[in-house]
Amino acid sequence: MRSNPMQQLNNLTIRKTMDTVEINKSIMELNYKKEKLQNEVDDIQAQINFLACMRERQRMDDDEKSGQSLFDQMFGG
Repeated sequence: MRSNPMQQLNNLTIRKTMDTVEINKSIMELNYKKEKLQNEVDDIQAQINFLACMRERQRMDDDEKSGQSLFDQMFGG
């Protein structure tokens, strides 16, 4: 279960009395985490796309093989 944003913020060193520099530092940390996660998502999507292409190539190969075997059955090849 996902924790709410306030709980997540508590994991950082966030206080109600933070000054601008501390707030900016926390924002930078969060942006860094976000970028890291986005890179992971992009890598996973690339793997999914690669596997989908492999599946499509196999499907086309299987179709060609089954088509050839049907041809062989029909015409004694």
